[in-house]
Amino acid sequence: MEDIRAHYALKLYVISPWRCLKRKSTPSPPQKKSPPKDALLTGRDVVLETVAPITFVTLTSEHLPQVHDILHRSFWSGIDVGDSLQHGPEQATIVAMYKRLVVGCAILSSPTETYITYLAVRAGWENAQIATAMLFHLINRNPNKDITLHVSVNNPAMLLYNRFGFKAEEFIVGFYEDYLDPQSRVSKNAFRLRLRR
Repeated sequence: MEDIRAHYALKLYVISPWRCLKRKSTPSPPQKKSPPKDALLTGRDVVLETVAPITFVTLTSEHLPQVHDILHRSFWSGIDVGDSLQHGPEQATIVAMYKRLVVGCAILSSPTETYITYLAVRAGWENAQIATAMLFHLINRNPNKDITLHVSVNNPAMLLYNRFGFKAEEFIVGFYEDYLDPQSRVSKNAFRLRLRR
């Protein structure tokens, strides 16, 4: 996954009282820059924001508040995945982290059932291939097991699942009826998908 992180490296911004320069990130440690000769000094140093890779870790209790917030914003309120800590979180959970910020999560119902309950990415991070990487890690952590999930028929994630080889097995009318707001633009109908292995 090193190549994905390098390809989607975040830009580094130099924050100074004089101006904001856009620079490409480098693997070197944070540095202090001397101000331009014509700059007015205000007693503040130029600070570089450090760039960090997106890391993929197992769910822990300290991640839960941020994970619940992402799931609430992506799906509906009242989601609690704390019970995932009880049954094999090493195989059943992936949390994408940027520094100390949770930017995505993927949760299986259990390591034995291998049903993807939730796969969500924080708003603003959608184009960083985080969902692709999390799905890749979930599949690799559960070798030789079929993986299933339900997805709304108009969800763009269908394309992601198809790229990984998931195939529609069933069309279910009103699957999300009890969960979604009646005014929601998301379809309440779903496909049941399976990755056969």
